[in-house]
Amino acid sequence: MNIIENIQKTVVPEMDWNTEKNISYTQLSAWMECPHRWAEMYIDKIKTPPNIYFSFGTAMHETLQEYMELMYNKGQQHADEFDAHADFQERFMSLYKNDVEKVDGVHFATQKELIEFTNDGLNIIDFFLRHRQEHFQKHGWKLLGIEMPILLAPHEGYPNVKLMGKLDLVMFDETTHRVVIWDIKTSTRGWTKWDKQNKLKTSQMVIYKKYFAEQYNIPVDDIDVRYFIVKRKVPDNPKYAVMKSRIQKFEPSSGKTTQNKMVKNVRAFIEDVFVDGSHMYNTDKTYEKLASKKSCRWCPFLNTEHCDAGVTT
Repeated sequence: MNIIENIQKTVVPEMDWNTEKNISYTQLSAWMECPHRWAEMYIDKIKTPPNIYFSFGTAMHETLQEYMELMYNKGQQHADEFDAHADFQERFMSLYKNDVEKVDGVHFATQKELIEFTNDGLNIIDFFLRHRQEHFQKHGWKLLGIEMPILLAPHEGYPNVKLMGKLDLVMFDETTHRVVIWDIKTSTRGWTKWDKQNKLKTSQMVIYKKYFAEQYNIPVDDIDVRYFIVKRKVPDNPKYAVMKSRIQKFEPSSGKTTQNKMVKNVRAFIEDVFVDGSHMYNTDKTYEKLASKKSCRWCPFLNTEHCDAGVTT
């Protein structure tokens, strides 16, 4: 089987917004943590307030992706000529201003915070450019796509409910003949062992691996998934040299057992929130509030009129 040929000849369908409904991993994870939170967000359409972490993360994603696209598709000279520092700053400020406009001009970050996050981003870019060869080699690797789409029905009983996703970086290792899907994450200080054990945090790539293989007609066993985590903060006097790194890589467990568990979760989610066999949300049911210190910690509805079951201690 020619994996690259199969991927290149695949045409991902367009979403028919009149007759279909999309779901995403963001929806699934919200439902798994608290069905009530999911309903507030997607049935009642209560908007969550913007935050500087989202603006920062999106800007960093786009700048790193632009550099990678130039390096692999245009050549190292074009990548070297790309001013990644300026690109990040422009994207970050533009995204932040757009988010401020969405909340009627109310700033959700101070000038001090904006300067701090900007400097953190520039430090990440510096580190990435100095150590790029340690993580992404030009020779032996082929960039198959950036923001590669997935759009398919994961439940045969709900053909008009489509799982939609976009993959940050999809590459092909010409030495091992394996596809490697990278997901870029921004983090304040990196992932701890608890983050790595958090299935809600790590299972996104398991789902992507399973359904990417199905979408592009390639063996799921020929796919590796990895997180590329960039850190805003590193310690001034680290105990170990590795702690100075602003880049952390993590490969989650994504074997058959883990894949099957996530497929069951996706199916259970669809069956719970959609009217039988349709693409319409079930608006007649009461969605359970799964209150716990863990699930409520970052909930945007904690201590608001939208939820009276929050747990903080």
